[in-house]
Amino acid sequence: MRILLTAAVAIALTAALADAQYKTTTQPAPPPAQTPANPIQITPNTPNSQVVTPAAEDELSKARRISRDQAMKLVKAKKAVYVDVRSKESYDESHIPGAISIPESQLLARLKDLPVRKFLITYCA
Repeated sequence: MRILLTAAVAIALTAALADAQYKTTTQPAPPPAQTPANPIQITPNTPNSQVVTPAAEDELSKARRISRDQAMKLVKAKKAVYVDVRSKESYDESHIPGAISIPESQLLARLKDLPVRKFLITYCA
């Protein structure tokens, strides 16, 4: 009887240990993501688009804008030049006659290529 009782206890302990190995503890659910008070808008970066930060947007709103007729008059009077800031490939496909091609990504590095004391009319479309 002692052997039978010892065997029953051994089987019970083995079953309890085996069962304990397969039990998984439940993890508490992660807290819901909090939305920031001022969400940031992310736009895809494609060759023809760019990410505009709020600071850059503010600067763009301050940029002087002129009409097509004003631009043509300034260029004709040799007081301004057109600067095409699109890619070289886009410039080669078509551009305003007399425009200087300086892709936007190279603009700061090529400032020396721009005429001095001329109004710069940039365009990208």
